Parts: sequence; structure tokens; C-alpha cells
Amino acid sequence: MSSQAKIEETLRRSVCGGWDRGFLESILEQLSKKRALSIKQKQTLGKVLARNNQEAQRIHENWAKLYESDYAQSARILAAYHKHQQYYRAMADDILAGKVPERGKFLRMFDNKYSKKVLAQAERDAKYAVGDYLLPRASFSSYKNAEFSSDMVWARQNEILRRFGKSGGFVLVIESEIRSAAQGAKRYKLLPVGETIPIIVEERYLKKGTVR
Repeated sequence: MSSQAKIEETLRRSVCGGWDRGFLESILEQLSKKRALSIKQKQTLGKVLARNNQEAQRIHENWAKLYESDYAQSARILAAYHKHQQYYRAMADDILAGKVPERGKFLRMFDNKYSKKVLAQAERDAKYAVGDYLLPRASFSSYKNAEFSSDMVWARQNEILRRFGKSGGFVLVIESEIRSAAQGAKRYKLLPVGETIPIIVEERYLKKGTVR
């Protein structure tokens, strides 16, 4: 079978995607114009064809079933974290869009040391409960450690954070997303005392308060 025929056959397989598909399409176009491949292109072509062969296709088809049964729930937790990072952002977006990620790259993300910490934080029981009155710890920095669900002018944010820093707030919701791989990364939506707009703060920056 010619190189062109092998490439066309490989492109018909769903396992071939991303950079590999783009490379093969580029090589196919080059061959159609009767342009010779360089030694490096030939070496790379051999590797791409090998990792997208019939066996790879079989594994790919089985992977979709295995992913849904064993990994999908954890994948969504990790995607919520990695979409705010740089390296796995594109795959995180695909996962959140309901797509099955490429097996090799996903497993590298899944086994990443930060991913393991994120899953550990997600599985850990929350330290505080809905309705608890909480205060910011000394380590809390208003503009670094608090999130708002919607945009608003800086002066309004400042007033809300000032009230929280002075009087604390009550837990409305324990958020499902984990945004940090640090210990105490569970996130709480809090309503500062005297305010109507909530903020989101990680557990590590909070402590139990006493209602007076």
C-alpha cells in the first residue's frame, strides 16, 4: 500500500485527531502535488501512522465506554480546575462540552500531581455547612482570595469586601468546583453581613465565627 493510501485509510479512523490529523492532511496535500517528503517528515509520518493504526482505533472505541463508566465524573471536576490553568485548558473545555478526551493526554492530566490534589480536595468533606457564620482568617486578602459571581464597579466590590472583613458572613452554598490544588481548596458562597451580594472564598481563608 502506498503512503498516500495509508494516510487516507488512517484519516478515516476516528482515533486520528488533533495534531496528528492536521499533519497527515498536510502530508497528503504535499504528496498530491508530487512533492517529495524530507527524511524527518518520513520519520514523523511513520510514527503518526503507527499510533493511529487499527489497534489504536479499537482501543479508542473501547476508551469511550471506559471513560464514561470510570472517568467522566472525575474528569468534570478536573476540567473545572484546569480550564483556569494553561496546559490542559483546551482539553478541559472539550470535557465540559461533553466530548470524550484523547486517551493518552487525558490520562497524563488525570495522573498529574495537581490533579490528584484537586480530586482529593473534591472528595474531602466540607469543614463548614450551609448556614454557618464564618470570618476571614488573617491570611485572607480581599482582592486575591475572594471571587464575585458577576461584574460590578470596583467601589461596590470594595464595600462588600470591607463588610466581610469586618463582620464576616453566612454560608449560602458549598460550591462544587475546585479551583486550586492547595489544602483547604473547597469554595464557599458567602453572604457578608448587611449585604445582598455574595462572594466566594476558599475554605483555607475562613474560620468559624460566633454570632453575637
